[in-house]
Amino acid sequence: MNWWLLIPLFALTAGPITLLLADRILGVPAPKVIRHLGVPALIAYAALMIYGIAQDEPVVQLVAWGALGGLLATIALDIVRLIGLGLRLFPMDMPMMFGVIALGDAPRFQRNMIGRLVEHLSRVPEQERRRMMAVRLPAVARLEPAKRRAVVGAMMAGLGRLPDPPRRQVMATQMAVLAELPEETRLILMRAMDEAAQGVDGLPYSQPRGLPKIPMNTFRHLASRALPDTLEETGTSRAKVTLWGYTWHALNGVSFGIMYTMLAGDGNWGLAFAWGVFVWLAMMVVMPPMMPAIRFPKWFPLWPLLAHLVMAFPIGWVALTWISRADANAASLFRHF
Repeated sequence: MNWWLLIPLFALTAGPITLLLADRILGVPAPKVIRHLGVPALIAYAALMIYGIAQDEPVVQLVAWGALGGLLATIALDIVRLIGLGLRLFPMDMPMMFGVIALGDAPRFQRNMIGRLVEHLSRVPEQERRRMMAVRLPAVARLEPAKRRAVVGAMMAGLGRLPDPPRRQVMATQMAVLAELPEETRLILMRAMDEAAQGVDGLPYSQPRGLPKIPMNTFRHLASRALPDTLEETGTSRAKVTLWGYTWHALNGVSFGIMYTMLAGDGNWGLAFAWGVFVWLAMMVVMPPMMPAIRFPKWFPLWPLLAHLVMAFPIGWVALTWISRADANAASLFRHF
């Protein structure tokens, strides 16, 4: 086994998935990474594959058939996923969010989500609005200053878009809640309002964390309004966001297919479905920190589990059908531990 070839290929294969996690969880701006490292990474991957072909390395077969299996797996998963999306079982069409992230518009989307939440507050009964503000405003005060200003600024922008009667109602509730908060908390929020009104700082890239979560159904409704808001503000076409988002989504699927064949070679049906369950379980672990604003329902994991079991079938079929046992024995990681 050529470890000097296999390890860089595996690391580069995991790049699209790693970048998505780093962006959403760690606040690493994906657009900058794509701009500076995207082309060099593709060149490095191509160079490694060309070297592998020239040297007749078995890992090349694992990568090629894994990529095909991963692409077919993405299509299979999307059939189930899009049915679930139509049944309102997901918070949004996630590849569209990937497109927003890739194009650098995630902070604006976050700002518009908060603005639409203010609109939502204007439509709920006064008692419910008061309850939501009583827990949300102290949480905003606990944010780090830059994120606090961004959230308060987004709230003020949302207020500014409301018609006069609802705006007055929300402002009256807000002032009543502020009056009941400890003086230190109230002063922090008032200072943030002043700074936001003066345009201090821009939009922080990373997501605010520590705010009260909203139900997934509410998030889906707000996102359906916030995404068009964002596209209108930036002048970006929906087709462009779709192209970038679904390309990233497909690269993730291809990556999972390649990682499976590099680990298991031709594998077997048990390993293929175990891989699908592993990917699903990883998704369930990372979804809450990736989307900290959502309170996911307890039943949420069920449909993604079905989608990932369906995803496993093409990966397993391609590996078992087209990868030779000799290549698997020579290059897959599991055969060497």
